[in-house]
Amino acid sequence: MKMNKIYKSLGLLLALSLFSSCYKDHSVNGDHPLAVVEVAEPIASVQTATFGEVTVIKSPAYTITTGASVTPSYEWIVDGVVVSTEKDLSYSPTSYGKHDARLRMYTPDGSYFYRFTIDVPYRYVDGLYVLASNDGKTILSYLPGGEKTDAFDLDAFGRSNPTIDMTGDPQSMVIYRYVPGSGVSRGYLGISLGLPTRYYRVSADSLKVLTPRISFTNPVDFSHASGNQATVKEFFISGANLWEMERSATFPAKKQDDRLSRVASGYSLASAIVNWRALTGTRISEGIALFDNAGSNLLYVSFGWKGIVKKVRTFTTSATSGDTSEENPFKDMTLIDMKSAGEGNYTYNYTLLLLKRNTDNKYFVARLTAGDFAQSQNVDGATVSIVEFTEGTPTHLQPNLGGTAALVATADKVYFYNMANATATTHPAWISLPAGQTIASMALTSDNRLFIGANGTGTGLVGSIYSYNVAGITPVLLKSEEGITGKIKQIVYRQFNN
Repeated sequence: MKMNKIYKSLGLLLALSLFSSCYKDHSVNGDHPLAVVEVAEPIASVQTATFGEVTVIKSPAYTITTGASVTPSYEWIVDGVVVSTEKDLSYSPTSYGKHDARLRMYTPDGSYFYRFTIDVPYRYVDGLYVLASNDGKTILSYLPGGEKTDAFDLDAFGRSNPTIDMTGDPQSMVIYRYVPGSGVSRGYLGISLGLPTRYYRVSADSLKVLTPRISFTNPVDFSHASGNQATVKEFFISGANLWEMERSATFPAKKQDDRLSRVASGYSLASAIVNWRALTGTRISEGIALFDNAGSNLLYVSFGWKGIVKKVRTFTTSATSGDTSEENPFKDMTLIDMKSAGEGNYTYNYTLLLLKRNTDNKYFVARLTAGDFAQSQNVDGATVSIVEFTEGTPTHLQPNLGGTAALVATADKVYFYNMANATATTHPAWISLPAGQTIASMALTSDNRLFIGANGTGTGLVGSIYSYNVAGITPVLLKSEEGITGKIKQIVYRQFNN
């Protein structure tokens, strides 16, 4: 037993001697202090870089533990790949998001490691997307919003997707948010263009195309998204019909056709879709609103399990007989534009319409709320406020945030119509753009900034963007970006913090 212990002790000493011989020994008499890197203060744990631009991350100041004149070697590793062996890292990100990174500084005697994160923020977060045509192609550009002062990003989509064929004129654009789970949110854009029509689903963060092209037989006159943010659907007006797709689908379908036909036979849908919500007691109803130009009917489609479709009517009770009569408040009218206001507010959720009466060529602005869908099978009773528009030929409509007023565009002017005052006879121009501009699209932010996309005459970069503060009685011009893009088709503002 004693001999066994001696053998074990000798084996341990032999193993230790072999292990120590792995180190390079420059010492005299077996005494070699290790010359390794000692960092006084590490670099910041999060480094911010800009997509597509070179960001320089400097290595930290250091000393060598022995005081020897030794220069360390460097290794910068990003997402598991060595990207540089220089003293300082010059890094040009090719993708957005957060990237795991590591710095290694080493001498023959040892290595210093430091882990950190390179954050490449999405550029397209709070700002204006501008869909336009230029030189026979569709272009999608971006104007940063909020406090940003970045320059207008012309054809940002083309730069992110150089292999996508964008030949043809733009048709429509939609933006929406998808929330797959708690704390997770993704922004999407949908772009329709060209003939034959193709539709691309795009990341609103990076402007990268996410799905292969989706084909439509007819032009897509209007694009929309609705439903719960976890189960959002895309809707389209194409060929005067309603088409829809799940967010991940690639084939559109006319799933509401039977329901619409039962209520509005021979319908022909105008190029507009809006969301609506209503609260009746403790019951919440929600869905989309459409306008049937063939029958002059405003149609509310409920997203309940029955998928109810109802046309709007007003009911008047006779003071003498007590009988109730039913009337279509939009008789003989066709729709020019339609928007919703107060989304998310169940009590004051308004639908606003801009209409033309074909019998006398007069124009009207109408406002109503979604009514009680329990009233009858096919009819939704509503109180409709209608004001005649007398300032020329209107083209676009934008409600104010509360839905109490309508901003109506005609050529180069915007008029303010107070929907609570149906007896007003004059409405002076609220906003007047420079002569020669024609308003193509409007967008209002939650902090009362009104963006107007307008086109000048001629070809090339004729599109301009004007922004106004409309929080007060008198609009205040914030900025004008003139002649910065092609002929504008549509603008949408991304502001998902509200």
